[in-house]
Amino acid sequence: MENVEVSQGNTVLWLWGGAAPTDELQGAVKSLQVRLGTGRVQMEHVQRLAMANHHPSSFHVAISGLVQPNTEVMSGDTLAEVCRVLRPDGKLYLATVVTGISSDESKVSATQNVTSALKLSGFINVSQPKVCALSDDLKQSLGNQFPNQDVCLMEFSASKPSYEVGSSSQLKLSFANKKQDVPHTSGNSAAVWKLSAMDMGDDDIDLVDDDELLDEEDRKKPDPASLKADCGTGDGKKKKACKNCTCGLAEELDAEAGKNKPSAPTSSCGNCYLGDAFRCSSCPYLGMPAFKPGEKIALSDRQLKADR
Repeated sequence: MENVEVSQGNTVLWLWGGAAPTDELQGAVKSLQVRLGTGRVQMEHVQRLAMANHHPSSFHVAISGLVQPNTEVMSGDTLAEVCRVLRPDGKLYLATVVTGISSDESKVSATQNVTSALKLSGFINVSQPKVCALSDDLKQSLGNQFPNQDVCLMEFSASKPSYEVGSSSQLKLSFANKKQDVPHTSGNSAAVWKLSAMDMGDDDIDLVDDDELLDEEDRKKPDPASLKADCGTGDGKKKKACKNCTCGLAEELDAEAGKNKPSAPTSSCGNCYLGDAFRCSSCPYLGMPAFKPGEKIALSDRQLKADR
């Protein structure tokens, strides 16, 4: 109890477990009441804390398990309720039973579980655990409750944040337009768009001139013939266009093979050669004389003369 920090006038919440408070617990409460002076100590059973319905931020300090240890690990809901009824910057002193500590690794794991539970309940500044000595009566009680298990009692301390749950604070943000620095020029308009190392205001930044990245070979205009793909041409090789050719070789080869020559109009009805009486309104042979299929259309001398 010497490590519990309280001040005159503080209100302390003391959580106890078991069937009834022991004489040692009652004596510790009276001793703490003397230290508080005008303050008070409120005793609550750990399993009935939520039923008490205390107002938020009602207590400066909360104590649990320091004199009469709780044989059951405090649940996350109970820890959250303790955090709720504590005032901002309030402190919790907790002594809890830790089982399964046969090795150093298991002890660290059990300690981390308690620390995580405190942090998830809203507490901060969780201290390193301190192993408490067990009395003979407590050893016997824990041995009966946890048979064939290594059990120890660890003491923790944690604080509630300096703000209340649900509190808000206004952020001071300035949305005014910032004044932009206009570069000074000496009659040269091109200098407005030129950024030098002096304009950066930082000696650690080295700027590279873009013109220095190009050499004389890069500045030469390329020959159009050198830009044309050879597509496998060469000695003893035949020109062949690639699939999805984009260099123009496919069109060139098609022109050489005569594939791009305009084809003669075709008929979808098959009556074009019979004359205008049998042709459609959109027939490409409309106005031309009748002809035999496959025959070249020729106009007679009479048809070449205009009507009088």
